[in-house]
Amino acid sequence: MTTPVPVEPETRAARRALRASAGEVADPQAPPPRSRPVVAAATVVTALLVAGSAASGERILELLAVVAAGLVVAIGWPSLVGSRTPVGTTAVLAVTSLALGAALVLQDEEPYLEHVPAAMALGIVAMCLHPLLQAPARVQLARSMAGTSLGILLIGGGGLLTSTVYADNHGPVVIVGIGLAVAALVDLVLERPATSAWMIPAAMGVGGLAGLVAHLVLSGSLSAWSALLGVIGAGTAVALRRALSQQRAIDTVAGALAAGAASVLVAGPLVHLVARLPLA
Repeated sequence: MTTPVPVEPETRAARRALRASAGEVADPQAPPPRSRPVVAAATVVTALLVAGSAASGERILELLAVVAAGLVVAIGWPSLVGSRTPVGTTAVLAVTSLALGAALVLQDEEPYLEHVPAAMALGIVAMCLHPLLQAPARVQLARSMAGTSLGILLIGGGGLLTSTVYADNHGPVVIVGIGLAVAALVDLVLERPATSAWMIPAAMGVGGLAGLVAHLVLSGSLSAWSALLGVIGAGTAVALRRALSQQRAIDTVAGALAAGAASVLVAGPLVHLVARLPLA
């Protein structure tokens, strides 16, 4: 038995109608695009906290900022991924965040990330033990593990924000923090049914411009890497927020705060990569 091949619409009007009908049933249960001030505020506060701690030159402040953001994610993440055992999932992510902070404290010089794999391993072990201790966690086990492991990945990525020496007050973390904070304001303007499709390109443009201006103000010179950081950081952050906005828990305070903090931590690997490249 062969499967019939759908006939491609012959006219542009038919193709537009087909796309419109497909968009109507994409996910009728997802919350409609609308401005979410709590998510934007959480993003701005977390980004500026990370940027300010980096600008201070005190490594311990950077570590505290990253760990605090990780704990915020730990509290709200279970509701965003639909965990059946939110307390257990929060405990796993909180252990990961605290272990990450301890690993970074133990190594205050190159290589900064020497003990981080052990901290991530501890989080993964806790994630695997969780279903053995709580029976509800074994329901839809694959979905539960996928959601928890994504939270561990985001928290671990935030640790990369502290992995480079910043000799002055216009280092990559400061630049990307300012870029993320400014680009988050795009959400308040464009997160609506008619304009949500433009959120990612608009945020990337605003983030790149903010990074460029921030570097100019702080150092008195223009630099391509600052624009690159702003573009990729803001684009990645807004993409994560758009994905999480499909979850109903985004309308709760805990979910909104976790979404905002996670969108800052997700930029960690990108900052680490650009900071290590000879672009400055």
